[in-house]
Amino acid sequence: MKEEITLQSETSNTKSKDYNLEVDNGTLQKLQALLGSPLAVIKHGGKGLFKSILALVILAAINLSFFVYSLFNLGESKTYTPILVLLLGLVFTCWYAYKAYNYIYINVTREAFKGLAPIFKKVCGIAVDVVSNKAKNGETKIAKTHVSATDIVNKINNLPYLVKKILIFLFNRIPLSGIINEAWDVINSGDNEKATDVVYGKLSSFANNKIFNKNKFNWILWYIPLNIIVLVVLIKLL
Repeated sequence: MKEEITLQSETSNTKSKDYNLEVDNGTLQKLQALLGSPLAVIKHGGKGLFKSILALVILAAINLSFFVYSLFNLGESKTYTPILVLLLGLVFTCWYAYKAYNYIYINVTREAFKGLAPIFKKVCGIAVDVVSNKAKNGETKIAKTHVSATDIVNKINNLPYLVKKILIFLFNRIPLSGIINEAWDVINSGDNEKATDVVYGKLSSFANNKIFNKNKFNWILWYIPLNIIVLVVLIKLL
């Protein structure tokens, strides 16, 4: 079942213009189920979920072991050493949980990006339209173009809050103005449809190569040793 949504944007003459498109309602419901809450995100974490939980168990076990050791080693250290060890262990564990959640969230938004392709392309089309109109009126030129995808998304009617949140989350990480400038020659040609395809292609490439494919878990290989070294140094110094 298709649901029609409208996007409203201002033209160069401050007049509003409506853009209509249809989005599959089932896709919107699926995305809301995927990202409806932190627990839903974690549940749909896929392969990243197992690695994240395994690392969390290891990290928690390490920090708990150091805490227990500091309790049994009170005779050779300061009385407040276990408290510091516990606090540092909690800081390392909580920071890990935050980073791991972001890792899982970006993995899940990869699926959201695919499902929201029509909206992303429409936003690109609106951006091209706005810039093209400004260029015709001499209001903008290469390297000076600025397009706020967030402003465009916020003007979309009938779109669930969570879906808007996903769009804004990704657009905040995609340099749309830079992409527009890269496609300036095509935009200047006056073929807005072709320009939209070029901009969307560059946007998709950036999202896949710079956001999704770079969302790695390798940092845990230095994070756990760092956690151990800091606690060892703390215990030795105190």
